[in-house]
Amino acid sequence: MTESLSNAYLTFLLNDEKFAVHINSVQEIVELNLFTKVPNTPDYMLGIINLRGKVLPLLDTRLKLGLQPSERNSRNRVLILDIKDGEERTTQIGAIVDVAKEVVTIEPDKIQKPTDHDVYKRSTPVTGIVNYQGDITLIIDINKVFASEDVNVLVNSESVM
Repeated sequence: MTESLSNAYLTFLLNDEKFAVHINSVQEIVELNLFTKVPNTPDYMLGIINLRGKVLPLLDTRLKLGLQPSERNSRNRVLILDIKDGEERTTQIGAIVDVAKEVVTIEPDKIQKPTDHDVYKRSTPVTGIVNYQGDITLIIDINKVFASEDVNVLVNSESVM
């Protein structure tokens, strides 16, 4: 892996808040098209999508992060993400974001660690904070946002589909 790729992050917006995920977790970005609702799934699971013949769960990133839901619009994008569970198995999901911004390089020495309180560290997916071009950007661990329990729910619901 090259030095710049190991420091590469995809930035995106939820409301006016800017977030970033490590580029290694992102397979692609697609437009939000039709999705099929699946009954008896958690609120954050909007349904399933067909991505070139592969059925993927579609999740609302806002709801997973405890933010208010919003109306869908033409700027929404679906991040196709690889989520690792505790067994190092990878599950692909689609996660809706308001706006996918850009891929940026963030040097590790520019990333501030979040507060060091144990409860905070266990409960938040924020792994770093960076002031990038005048904007505060929260770097999140996508595997904590969609934790192994969530992946198991999704895998079990996929087996029903």
